[in-house]
Amino acid sequence: MTVDDAQLVALIDDELDEEAKVRLLAQLAADEGLRQRYEELREAGAQMASSFDALLKAAPLSRLSAALPSEPLARPASPARPGIARRELVAGFVLGLLAAGAAWIALTVARPANDWRSAVAQYTNLYTNATFAPLNPDAALEAQELAAVGARVGAKLTPEDVALPGLRFTVASTLAFDGWPLAAIAFVDPNGSPVLLCIIANGGADSALRLETREGLPLASWSRDGRGYVVIGRQPEQRIAEFARLLEQRI
Repeated sequence: MTVDDAQLVALIDDELDEEAKVRLLAQLAADEGLRQRYEELREAGAQMASSFDALLKAAPLSRLSAALPSEPLARPASPARPGIARRELVAGFVLGLLAAGAAWIALTVARPANDWRSAVAQYTNLYTNATFAPLNPDAALEAQELAAVGARVGAKLTPEDVALPGLRFTVASTLAFDGWPLAAIAFVDPNGSPVLLCIIANGGADSALRLETREGLPLASWSRDGRGYVVIGRQPEQRIAEFARLLEQRI
């Protein structure tokens, strides 16, 4: 059965019914070329979303809002588009914001290097117990995803390396922060609550494991060999620390 990009995007956006999802995941496990196309589509959408989030966070919203008309513009009604891809929505928002604030964007300055942890915390706060719970890849697809994201950040990752007690692997994605590749590996506990392991290849100096709270979430971080690591989730701080210590020993 031929698989087109629309089906892959529907899988990325979790818009397939259970039967179609299982069938497509089986095809991904058996077809290396199809897996590569799937990763390209997912990375493209993630990078666009990451860029939009950084842009929105830094934008002077009060000044941009003041430039808008005081009365809302009338818009013709249009029918809803079923199955619209997430990357299309993000692209529309980005284009609108660029049109309103292009002159200001050119004047933005570099952010502190540790802001990537804050960005991870902000994203994690957007996830719910329903975000990753439906994803349940087999061992072959898990190994494939981990190898792909590990290659982008210069780390050898295997299912055994990242396995955490009481958590189930769901998906591994390649994102970017300020041009640095960022691997995001998502797990869920039995209730579906997400826990993320994030790795950024930013050339940072080595640092010991430390615990802190960002965006109301416990976060453990450390750096080694030019890579930064973060473990974060809606779990007790002691449990996040336990996960981080296990991972620090393995990867």
